Parts: sequence; C-alpha cells; structure tokens
Amino acid sequence: MTNNKDVSKQLHELVNKTEQTLRLYYNKQKWPSIFPTLAELAQLYAETYQNTPNALHSYLTLHFKQLSPTTNLIVKKCILVCIISQGQGYSYRIRQELLVACLASFLCVKNESDKLLTAKPLTDQGKKIWKIRYQLAVKVLQHGGSVNKQAARMMSRLSPYCDTLKSKRLSPLYDNITLIVAIAQIIATALVQKPKPNALAYAVKKLYLASQNDFVRDTLNKLATQFSHYPVGCSAQYKGQHALLLQKNEKNQIICTFKDHKIDRLVKTQQRLNFEFTPISSADKHLLFKVWSHIESQPLELSPDGFDATYSVIDKLGQNSFSSFRAIEKTIAPFPYIEQALQQAAKQYNRESQKGANTRHCLTMVGLNTASLLCQRVLIEQVISQLKHPFAVDIWHKYQQLSLILATLTKQAYGQAYESILSPISAVIAFMLKHHDIDIKRFTCVSTQSDTATPYSLARLFGFLEFSSDKLDDYFAHHFDNSEPHRAFKQSEREKNNSLSEEAKTFVAIKVLSMMWSSAYFQPTAWQRLVLENQIKKFGWESEEQLHRAILELSLHSMIE
Repeated sequence: MTNNKDVSKQLHELVNKTEQTLRLYYNKQKWPSIFPTLAELAQLYAETYQNTPNALHSYLTLHFKQLSPTTNLIVKKCILVCIISQGQGYSYRIRQELLVACLASFLCVKNESDKLLTAKPLTDQGKKIWKIRYQLAVKVLQHGGSVNKQAARMMSRLSPYCDTLKSKRLSPLYDNITLIVAIAQIIATALVQKPKPNALAYAVKKLYLASQNDFVRDTLNKLATQFSHYPVGCSAQYKGQHALLLQKNEKNQIICTFKDHKIDRLVKTQQRLNFEFTPISSADKHLLFKVWSHIESQPLELSPDGFDATYSVIDKLGQNSFSSFRAIEKTIAPFPYIEQALQQAAKQYNRESQKGANTRHCLTMVGLNTASLLCQRVLIEQVISQLKHPFAVDIWHKYQQLSLILATLTKQAYGQAYESILSPISAVIAFMLKHHDIDIKRFTCVSTQSDTATPYSLARLFGFLEFSSDKLDDYFAHHFDNSEPHRAFKQSEREKNNSLSEEAKTFVAIKVLSMMWSSAYFQPTAWQRLVLENQIKKFGWESEEQLHRAILELSLHSMIE
C-alpha cells in the first residue's frame, strides 16, 4: 500500500471541475471562458486516465450522490471515451477532440438533462431547448470567439447517430469520430438512468448485437478488452461483507470492504471471488477519492509510434547510393518484420504475381536501382499502418487507390519511376497521420477554390483543404531533402499551372483522377483537365475514356458520397 495524496486531489479536481463546467452556460458572462475550460478539462481527463486508469474504471460503477445526474453521466461518458481511445491506440490530439465533444454535448441542457434522467417531465420551453441542444452548444462556443470544428461536426450528427445505434435500422453511419462519442453516450446513459447489476455488460452486448457496423463492433471489442486489463469497480462478497475490487494483478488483488455504506478496510488477497458489476451510490469521500491515495498507481505506458526509429532508416535509404543488395539488407536489418511486406510489394514486379522467397530474392526481383526505393516505400507503409486513426481503414483504401491509379496511368510501368512517384505520396500520408490526424475526414473536401489555377492539394482527398506548408517543408527537408520526386510533389501542392515541372504535372493528374473516382461532386478546372489530358497522352493512352475504362476494371474500393 502507498500514500499518494496527489492522486486523490486530482480525482477530486476532475469531478468537481466537471460539475462547475456544466454550470457555466447559466452565467452569460462566463461564455467566453467556456472553450478554454473545456480544453483544460479534456486534458485533465486524458492525463488522469493515463496516470490512474484503475480509479476511473471504478467510477463507471460508482454513482456520486453529491453530484447531479448529468455530471455523473458526463464523467462516465468521458471515461468510456478514454478507455476506447486507449484500446484503439489513438493519439493525444484525437483523444482531446473526442473529450471536448463529450463535455460540450450537455453544455446548455444540464437542467433539462437532470429532469430526464430522473424521469421528470420537461416544460414546453425545456422541450424546445432539448431539441436544439447541440446547435445551442455550438453557438455558445462561437460566442466565446472560438469553436472546435471537429466538436461542432460531431454534435451536429450525435442525435441521429445515437438514435440509429439504439435501433436496429441499417442506416449507414460514416463518421467514425461521432460513432465513438455516440457509443460512450448510450452506455453512460444506461449506467446512470437504469442502474442494475451488470448494466455495463448488458449495454455493450445490446449495442453489439444491434449493430452491423464493423467499426462499432471493433470499438466495443476494444472496450471489452480494456475491462479485462482493468476489471476495477466490480463487486463481490468477502467474508460476509460487500467488497469492491480496486486493483488486480497476476499475483493478488486489492479490495475494500464496506460497513454501513462506508469503507471498512483494505484487503490484499489471493482468494478467488465471484465478481459482478453492481452499481454503488455513495457520497463517501474516502471511497470516491481518498482510498486511491493508498493504492499503488498502475499508469498506462504510452506505446511509441515507431515514427522516429523507422525514419532514421528511411533517411539512410534515401540518402545513400547502394552498391550491393547486401548493403541494403544491412540497412533494413533493424526491421526484420518487413520481409513479409516486401514479399507482397515485390509481387507486382513478377509476371506471374509470385512473391519473393526472402528479402534478398525480393530485392533482386526489382533490381538494385529500385530496391532502396521499394524498401523505403514499404517502411513508410508500415508507419502508416502503425499510426492508429478512426478512419484508418478508409485512409488505407485511398492510399491503395492512389497506387493503383498511378500504376494504371503509367501503364503498369513498375520500377524506379513508379516507386519514385509513389514514394512522396506514401510519405505525405504518413505525415498527414502524424500532423493532421484531427483534420482527416471520411469524405473528400470539394469546396470551391479561391484561385482556380492552384492545384488541388492531396489533403482534399482526405477531407480537408491543405497541408500545413511549414510542417510539410520541415518534414520533406529533414527526411527527403535530396529527392527530386518529393520536390515535384511539393510543387504540385502549391504552385501554379505554368510553373509546374513535368513531374509535378504527373502528381496533379494522379490527384485529379483520384478525386474524380472518390467524389461525385468534384469538377476539375479547365487547366486541371488540360494537364490530365496531356499526361494521358504522355503515357500512351488514346483517350481519357480508355483510361477510365481501365481504372473501372480495377474494381476500386469506394463508397457512396
């Protein structure tokens, strides 16, 4: 047992700040401070969960008597989002966005929500406010001079998403970010509104069985897996007393027993107990906060994304001129797991689409000049697959679409030219996942350009206007400074028609084709169509129609937009 007063203080601050934040709406003078307060509170939830996951897991079972029903709901909802984000491996920025949306969702309707959660009727005015609660929240945030665009988008869709998830309708739900908040809201509401034994397991099971959405089911699986790591908050009988599990490891478990609805003692035991999640309503500060000062924290370890380690090898592959396959093998030796990925990537260089037997065979299949580029691309693809994101599957499909369109446009001209064009595309997608993770959306961005002579940024394929120029410059300068194709890609992102090199125009053509095959609303400008037509001729196609027929035969992954 330990004595760590900071833990209990942090938990007390978290809960009380949540209650105070939900009251800010009722004092109009406080509106400008609402968004900064939400951001700070979201950060506090993320940090507290990282430091003391056991304590927050227990709060899903515990009901704070001294807090309003809505505050209890919000606390549970934010904790569920933390658990899901941890299970999915999302970045800190994504967690922050999700938590801000959770906190903002009940910002203007605390009083109405309290009545509904306690089965009290709303007044006519209350019903009107409840109906437009999410629009009101966005307006209040805007009144303060700042609004989180992701949070606003989530709130605009939250109500229909919750309704669809609770029903058995097969309506398509495309925004995975909103789905996470909706899942947390449905489960948290069930825990507060209908507290009963194993309500948590029942709510998760009901959602899982009602949904046919793969992302929803995967999220619920991840949620359940996290409970197996930290089963804190479940109850059992211990020597005739009611007991609550506070910590469990491979050797033993720590429980607290109750007497007259207050903590009686802490017990470390190896005895096997039959646990279940039973709601406990209490105002006992020892149980809710102080007891965690006497329990050794089990902080979560932040799993490295492997970005820096992988890019140190990517840099070597791009900067060195290799005289032998052995030299390339030695360079990629820290990543033995890429052999399988190399085998798959090298298949396209074999007429019978057979994969290489081993790393050396893969490298010889593509030739010495192309081998380092292939290894560089495969390593970047590993980075892409390791950076977790709610739209990871869609991002990967779009990347595959870009590579297939490139191969088709260049008439399957696999080799050094193909790899040199694909390398900047894969590199910028890895950059996007690292630096623009909160900007990515499922659908394309097709808003009108202010300057029709400026090329479409590849960012638009992933739902936002453009990449950060300064960050992209630093990224390319640091990792690909000697690469002509990367310079050409950067040029295609920001320079005008008459300034583009021939290589940059190839990137423009690929982006235009990808947008045409991803969005029914995209219309190329006159100069973009001219560039595309010239590139089609350059690679030996008779017409644009012939090229589109060839792309159609690829059966690209797509979705209705």
